[in-house]
Amino acid sequence: MALWGVLVAVALTLRPLLPIDETRYLSVAWEMWLRQDWLVPHLNGSPYPDKPPLLFWGILLGWRVFGVNEWWPRLLPPLAALLCLFLLVNLARRLSPDGLAARTVLFMSGLLWVLYSTLVLFDTLLTACVLLALVGAADAASGRPIRGWIAYGMGVGLGVLAKGPVVLVHVLPVALLAPWWSVTAPVRRRRWYLGLVAAVALGAAIGFAWALPAGARGGQAYREALLWKESVGRIAHAFAHRRPWWWYLPLLPLLLFPWALWPSLWRSFAELRRGPPQVATRFALSCLVPGLIVFSLISGKQVHYLMPLLPVFAILAGTAIATRPRPISLSLVSPALLIVAHLAAAGPLAWRYDLRPAAAEAKDAERAGRPVAYVGGYEGQLHFLGRLERPLEEVKLADVGRWRAAHPGGLVLFRKTPASSAPPSLPFRPKRPAAGD
Repeated sequence: MALWGVLVAVALTLRPLLPIDETRYLSVAWEMWLRQDWLVPHLNGSPYPDKPPLLFWGILLGWRVFGVNEWWPRLLPPLAALLCLFLLVNLARRLSPDGLAARTVLFMSGLLWVLYSTLVLFDTLLTACVLLALVGAADAASGRPIRGWIAYGMGVGLGVLAKGPVVLVHVLPVALLAPWWSVTAPVRRRRWYLGLVAAVALGAAIGFAWALPAGARGGQAYREALLWKESVGRIAHAFAHRRPWWWYLPLLPLLLFPWALWPSLWRSFAELRRGPPQVATRFALSCLVPGLIVFSLISGKQVHYLMPLLPVFAILAGTAIATRPRPISLSLVSPALLIVAHLAAAGPLAWRYDLRPAAAEAKDAERAGRPVAYVGGYEGQLHFLGRLERPLEEVKLADVGRWRAAHPGGLVLFRKTPASSAPPSLPFRPKRPAAGD
């Protein structure tokens, strides 16, 4: 935990906001702040249906307290990661009282989790929602159905607000398979599935409480994208990051680094098969196996989509090593490695990805009343960094000459490419064309 805290401090200090995702999400929050509209997210002046608002709401709440700044949005994912650890400990204690919680926490120091929990993305927040639902399922199976199903429904609803219906991929299989994993306190199937339906309905109500009024205010195109394209449509037919079904499989050793390199863990997994059935083992498998299958079948794939599965892997690994020494030294590898990487790459990261100079130039042009255009598709890279208050006009490269003729004194920004005079290692730093370009 101490090393991870140092890593968070180093990342916030040395690493700039990374385009395109981090800069885009802060720009969406910035436009919501400017509009004082907490209902419909906007990007570059248009409704933004790609993501639900929970992360943006967290940013806006912090800005209400601390003022608009960069450090609070960047601190939110690490705070969500701490919440995940708290929920994971509670889940492990419900599944097994034999010290599983202490062993489980060690396995949350893998490379993927440690890295992505410092980035302004939605997956750490989604993981907290998933864990809340899983704690609720464990509570409901252990004889506390009302409290358990309320927590499950809250986790589903907040997960919908964090990243959409994908939360069900993580939490629905384990609830459906409860008669298999709840071996110490068998569930009454009829009552169990009625409770599950009620909890999912509660989660849907929480999601629709935002989506329906937001869709009504955002207009028909926003409503259709929100209720179909960016939810069911994205799962059924990905619009980006299309990859083959097996794409995750060769990446699993990297995703599970450094634990994939520890032979004792794999021997422990083999020994689990020969032992009596355990609630924690079956619970973890009820999440991991269906989740990995579904995400492999979905055509859009990114490594961080699997982040909510990592705490469940930690439970499985913690159960497996019950009779072995705790690998404390191995749990330090990823935080230490990333601290060194940040210190070594601070200069190149700033040179390659720091867009603050370009954003400042765009802000100067805005103050002077000069129009500003961006060549190609603009993804909000500059709005928060420059505190811009007007949309940028998107123009095609072939139309730059006509645009400059129609807007004398206007500022044109474009991404450097290997074909330009800039080094090819600078793909995200916008630059003004030279005179005559």
